[in-house]
Amino acid sequence: MAKQTASEIHDHNLNRIYRLTYQTGRISRIALAEQLGLSLPTVSQALKQLEEARLIERNGLFQSTGGRKSIVYTCVANARVAVGVQISENHLRLAAIDLYGTVIKRAAHRCPYAHRPEYYQTFGRLVNEFCQSLNLSPHRILGVGIAIKSLLSADHMTVTQGIRLGSAGATLSDFAACLNYPCRLIHDVDAAAEAEIWFSPDIVNALYVSLNYDLGGSLIIQGQIHRGKEYRSGLIEHMCLYPNGRKCYCGNRGCVSAYCSAHVLLDDGVPSFEDFFQRLRGGEAKCGEIWLNYLEQLSIALLSMHMLLDCDIILGGALGRFLTIDDVRLLQRTIRSQSVFAPASDFIRIGHTETDIFSCGAAIPYIREYLAGFSPGPIP
Repeated sequence: MAKQTASEIHDHNLNRIYRLTYQTGRISRIALAEQLGLSLPTVSQALKQLEEARLIERNGLFQSTGGRKSIVYTCVANARVAVGVQISENHLRLAAIDLYGTVIKRAAHRCPYAHRPEYYQTFGRLVNEFCQSLNLSPHRILGVGIAIKSLLSADHMTVTQGIRLGSAGATLSDFAACLNYPCRLIHDVDAAAEAEIWFSPDIVNALYVSLNYDLGGSLIIQGQIHRGKEYRSGLIEHMCLYPNGRKCYCGNRGCVSAYCSAHVLLDDGVPSFEDFFQRLRGGEAKCGEIWLNYLEQLSIALLSMHMLLDCDIILGGALGRFLTIDDVRLLQRTIRSQSVFAPASDFIRIGHTETDIFSCGAAIPYIREYLAGFSPGPIP
C-alpha cells in the first residue's frame, strides 16, 4: 500500500471533518478532535480553511460545562444548491434545495409541453431565470435535475416512450441546449422515490407508489432504485387489473392506472384533490362512496404487488398529503380480507409529504454526489 503524502493526509482529514460536521449538524472543535482522533491544531487548521471556503461557519456557543464555552461549528447549508424541475403536460414546477434537502425556493409556471425548439427555449429561459433569482454565484449551483413523465433509455439521454407528453425522441441535449447549468433527466416517479430515500434513510426494500393524477411506481432495493434490465422497473400502472376493463391512456384496457390513478376521484363537480378531501372529511356521502371504491381497487392491486415483492409499500404523490393513518389501516384491513396470504404485519406507510416531491427528488442526486465526493476545491 503506497504511503500517503502530506497533501493527501491533509485532504483526507479535511474531508472527515467536513463530513462529521455535516452529519452532526452542530459540533465543537474539541468534539471533532476527539471523535476523529486528530490533534486540536490539525482540526483548527482545517476549520479555518473550511471557513475561508465558506463551507463551514461559526454559529454561536455551546453551553458551558464548567470551562470556557466552545464555539458551535455548522455547515453552510446553501454553500451548494441543486435545482429540480418537474415537467408535466401543462406546467413546470421548480425547486431549489440546499445540502440538507431543504427547499429554499420554489416556483411554478404554466408551460404546455411540446417536443419543439420553442418549448426548450422557454424551458431554458424559465430555469435560468429561476437559478439567477437564487442570487448565488454559478459555481454554487451543482446542476438541474429534470423529472419527466416519460420512460428513458438506460443512459438517461433519450426519452424512449412518453405517451402522456408526446415526448418520445426528446433528448437530454434538447433541454441542455438552452440551459446555463449541467443537467440530467430522470423518470418522475423515480425522482419522487429518490426524495423518499433521502428523507427516510431507514428504507431498505420498498415499493414506492405515486398516487398522483396518473399512477406510478418505483422499486427500491437495498436503499437504491432498481432500474431494471431496460430501465422499465416499477411500471405497476400498466399491470392488468381487469382484462377488457376500462380504457387506459396507454391504449390497453384494464390497467391498474385506469382504476387507481388519483384522477378517478375527480369529476366536474369536484375539480381538485383539496376539494375532494374537504368534502370527504366533511362527511359527504358521494365522496365517501367514491373513496371506498377507490381503496377497494387499490387494495386489489397492492395485494398482488406485495405477494410478489414481500416488502413495505410507501404511498406518496398528490394523494399522499391527504391520507390519514385511518385510511392506511382501512386499506390494510381490506387487503387482509382478500387473501389468506396477505401479510399479518403492517406494511403500508404514508410517504414524505413535500409538495414538490418530484422536483426535490430530481435535484437530490446532485447533492448526494457532491457530499460523496466532497472536496473543498479552490477557495472562491
